[in-house]
Amino acid sequence: CQGVDRHLFGLYLVMRGFRWAKEDDFISQAIRIPWTLSTSQSPQNQTTGRWDPNGKDAKMISPGGGFGPVDKDGYGVSYMFPNDNVIFAHVSSKKNSKDTDSTRFKNNIAAAFKRIRACIEADDATKSKAN
Repeated sequence: CQGVDRHLFGLYLVMRGFRWAKEDDFISQAIRIPWTLSTSQSPQNQTTGRWDPNGKDAKMISPGGGFGPVDKDGYGVSYMFPNDNVIFAHVSSKKNSKDTDSTRFKNNIAAAFKRIRACIEADDATKSKAN
């Protein structure tokens, strides 16, 4: 269940559209799973040559829109890496769900990024000492 929900849904629609005599058990079962994490990346690089997100246009970057949860007890996460120094993430969930907490999820994402940064910095320091 790692962000494949839309792709499986697409396969399911193709399967139904072609009216295949025997439905594929995997896809038929997978499409019925509650998808508690739905993600979408907001791309910024389709406009190559039109703007420079790492240079003169760095202050013009917008976090864009969001991506809502598809399950009543799930999360929707939209993320964007517009340049080498900025990360945006929108986290949403249903307020009436007792199982979700967007603030907690956001804080966990931030903590994970901090751990990743610490690992990279430690590796860089090790490499610098070796040279």
